[in-house]
Amino acid sequence: MLRAIVRASDALDRLCRWGAIACLGAMLLFVTIQVVARYGFAQPPSWTEELTRFAMVWGGLLGATIAFKARFDPALATIPAARGRVVVVGAGLLAAAAVLIFVLPVLYYSLFGAGWTVTQGFVARSAGRTADAVGLSLAWIAAAVPFAMATIVVHLMARLAGDKTGLEDDTEPNRETA
Repeated sequence: MLRAIVRASDALDRLCRWGAIACLGAMLLFVTIQVVARYGFAQPPSWTEELTRFAMVWGGLLGATIAFKARFDPALATIPAARGRVVVVGAGLLAAAAVLIFVLPVLYYSLFGAGWTVTQGFVARSAGRTADAVGLSLAWIAAAVPFAMATIVVHLMARLAGDKTGLEDDTEPNRETA
């Protein structure tokens, strides 16, 4: 079961990495079109600005999940293993609690409103609005928030299950001990 959680986290991480790369490529393409159209033809299209913003939102949130998986996320303190197993495990559980205190309310209010009302959640409220230039429902953009938060929860579960990604003694990504 623990290996399955780590494998799911690894698969999500690969998906997020490819998604972030695609978002950065899209941003570069849209900004290039905007610059060429603005300075080359003096007629910049408005859709490039919107699509660049959308790619930036998705790319930034996907990048946050990648950083969390790789342990590049901010840490208040580093607890050396020499402190003892109880201290290290306690510090890990405290860090996990801090992550959940941030992530779970964001995830809840992205999907639900007061009283578990789906129609009052951030994504549902965004579904009623569309982007001006491209006519795309803003729910597709808002969906980046719960996707990123849920992915971070999976990565956290993998950490608690023994995922060694990003640790100093980790020479191979997610090596499994038999």
